[in-house]
Amino acid sequence: MKILVVSGYGVKISVKKDSIVLKTREGTSNISLSEVDCVTVTTSGVSITSKAIRYFTKLGVMLVLLDSRGMPAAVLHHPFTTRTVSTRRAQYEALHSGRAEEVVKAVAVSKLGNQAGLLRKLRRELRVSELAEVEQKILELASSVAKIKNKTLSELRTEVINTEATSARHYWSALASVLPKDLGFDGRDQEGCDVVNCALNYGYGILYSAIWRYLSIHGLDPYAGFLHADRSGKPVLTFDVVEVFRVPAVDFPVVRALRQGVKLEVRNCLLDRESRARVVSLAARAMREKYSAYGEVRELESWVSNFTSSLASYLRGEVQLKPLVFRW
Repeated sequence: MKILVVSGYGVKISVKKDSIVLKTREGTSNISLSEVDCVTVTTSGVSITSKAIRYFTKLGVMLVLLDSRGMPAAVLHHPFTTRTVSTRRAQYEALHSGRAEEVVKAVAVSKLGNQAGLLRKLRRELRVSELAEVEQKILELASSVAKIKNKTLSELRTEVINTEATSARHYWSALASVLPKDLGFDGRDQEGCDVVNCALNYGYGILYSAIWRYLSIHGLDPYAGFLHADRSGKPVLTFDVVEVFRVPAVDFPVVRALRQGVKLEVRNCLLDRESRARVVSLAARAMREKYSAYGEVRELESWVSNFTSSLASYLRGEVQLKPLVFRW
């Protein structure tokens, strides 16, 4: 996904002919609309014309406003998608047809399998043999999820969430061991003020926007989830599908960048403006990286589209849904 990041105060977004026009205190720049899939606004103090909003929705350019933690405060896109009615009916019926349970398992196995895959990659590249034991533990947890049978959706959710929590303790402890100690990262903490947790939070927020876009494109309701129980005002299906892609889209690029010495700054438990822009850049670059699965090689963004399309087709009863575990 080609993302245009807009930040700063007093910035104005408008359109002229086939170009996005950005006016700042430093001057004016023009970006071709054909080169942008998503306009992401990361700070307050940015204004946009109604004409620009109409152009974005007409051409399929998503407009995302992020809050200070990287979570989407607003997402604007075209209101009409293909096969919306049949897909959403099937999505709601899946909660009673048994299909929901298979979605939960596919999401969880994908997440755990990719956690193990990243640890395998780091073990080989860094020659840290201690990661092998953690990798094996997580693979065993993924296998145990795949074998779960004869559970209600509620029982399955509870078992999977507990299994994911066990995996997370091993996974984040392992990642902490390969990151520079001066970063102060002891493990995953959504409320943590260290640079790693702040970068992960912001990266996940950007990923939510990308997943939301493809769920909408393929006619799915972002608010009706399977692994995450419905919560008023929460796009829980977005949360579900984010689990499949957390590792390649955010964890890996953030860990790699910090190991390579990329500097990010935190102020009052939030990334500063320049650091937010760097994380957006990392996330955009990650979506263009190529991964192999099912005997195919695609850019990560193509896999996001493929998985959400397969999910919609599965819910309509057209295909089987397979976990998406990459060859790391």
